[in-house]
Amino acid sequence: MRLFVCARSDMPKRWSKGGILMWKLRDIVVAAILSVVCGAIYLSWDLLTGIFAAAWSPIAYGLLNGLWWLAAGLVPYIIRRPGAAFFAEVVSAFCEFAFGSPYKWGAVISGLLQGAGAELGFAMGGWKKYNTAFMMLSGALAGVGNSVQYYFQYGGNKVAPDLFIGYVVTTMISGAFVGGLVPKWIGDALKRTGSLRNFELGKSGQAGR
Repeated sequence: MRLFVCARSDMPKRWSKGGILMWKLRDIVVAAILSVVCGAIYLSWDLLTGIFAAAWSPIAYGLLNGLWWLAAGLVPYIIRRPGAAFFAEVVSAFCEFAFGSPYKWGAVISGLLQGAGAELGFAMGGWKKYNTAFMMLSGALAGVGNSVQYYFQYGGNKVAPDLFIGYVVTTMISGAFVGGLVPKWIGDALKRTGSLRNFELGKSGQAGR
């Protein structure tokens, strides 16, 4: 609750012209480009995991899920704007669908739920905190969104309760590390090249602050 109150108290000031909540054209362009790239990665992961998915238990399969919200961590970590996680994940999911995902519209639903979960994580930090803890939190919450879809659309409500709970746990773990830490590492590596100097990550005094 304290985080929520703090996040709202300075909202008018931060929405002012030039504030951190204002998206710039370069933010939109880079977010879109990265989202398209991630959409292609998602499709590749769709096809690769589809080869052996039937042979894995739900608990084991959950460990593979975090890659499907790479964009929801990478884009907000770089541009640091409210809505970036949701925007990036939904655009990536639409691209995944358009590229021919075997999950069809299910891929788009995934983007909506996972993007919402990731966005919630950053919102809890008032869209100011992008350190390791909040990156992992955001990735884990995206895993909650994934688990909701698994329960209602992909048969999670038909497996044993312990298997479903195990799926949720491993999906959140995968989200925290693959969907949270990996985007942070990628962003920090790009920052060191100097290519992000015009973005919020590049302007920060220390990677991950």
